[in-house]
Amino acid sequence: MENSRSTTDAARGQGDACVRQAFTLVELLVVTAIVGSLVAIVMPAIQAAREAARRQLCGDHLRQLALATAQYEAQIRHFPAGRVGCDDTTGVSACPPGLPVARKTAASGFVTLLPYLEQEPLYAQLNVSQGGLWNRNIDDLGWFSSPEKAEGVMQRPPIFVCPSDDSAAVSEVYAPVLAATGSYCFVQGTKGPAAPRAVAKYENDGMFLYVIPRRASEVADGLSRTMLLGEVLMSDVWESSNTWTYARLNADCLRTTEYAINTPPGHGDSYERQNGAMGSYHPNGALFAFADGHVEFLEEQIAPELYRAMSTVASDE
Repeated sequence: MENSRSTTDAARGQGDACVRQAFTLVELLVVTAIVGSLVAIVMPAIQAAREAARRQLCGDHLRQLALATAQYEAQIRHFPAGRVGCDDTTGVSACPPGLPVARKTAASGFVTLLPYLEQEPLYAQLNVSQGGLWNRNIDDLGWFSSPEKAEGVMQRPPIFVCPSDDSAAVSEVYAPVLAATGSYCFVQGTKGPAAPRAVAKYENDGMFLYVIPRRASEVADGLSRTMLLGEVLMSDVWESSNTWTYARLNADCLRTTEYAINTPPGHGDSYERQNGAMGSYHPNGALFAFADGHVEFLEEQIAPELYRAMSTVASDE
């Protein structure tokens, strides 16, 4: 009898222990609140760390592109043109009237740089010298009917993409031609949508023009003070299209400092709703590569005069 009572008491004691080990509803709510508070505190720090890592990689890409540009200049003795060929603009000595369609090649300077970025197979595939690429009046030439070129313009080498950029990888802006987007552009100077088209294309005051290449001797400001490349927002929409193989005034791969960093696409006096502004998905500014190879983060609040001065090759400022 006593043994039975002892066994019962022991069992009851174990049951009480089990009950004591459980959390009450109040305790669970307190723990949940604490965990939620910790997550709210830690998550911004984690996100900031991730963005810092993305920005670092983005800067590394710009630095590599700047070094490739410098290698090109060292070998060819001039910088690449921002756009390989002409368009229908007349009255320009570099592009006189009556040019054949094959001369109106709108391939960007990034295509020219491919051999200096260990992208020789893609450079050969795009084969700009035979049949062109993104030619003006493309229906007359039909370069896009080439399966190799059509597939080539859809390639998106990682070097042309900032990890913070959430634009679609392939743009339908120029459908039926589908093409890969890019996060970076060449800096043409200060003459944007407000300038006459021919002036902005062929007589701008920055490093990259249509057809006409700059020489290092023209950079009177010094290479360390002259922008080469900047970042682009929303490269998959018409207002800010940025197809890395294509060069087009105030849009694809060619931008200016007429508007402030991170000016929204379509804002202000624009040409076909394209204002040529540069910007990024990094908070409060954007990254820029300079002609000596270094990369700087410029804040949105930078003085307009200083921002524009860094985009020119002249020394008067």
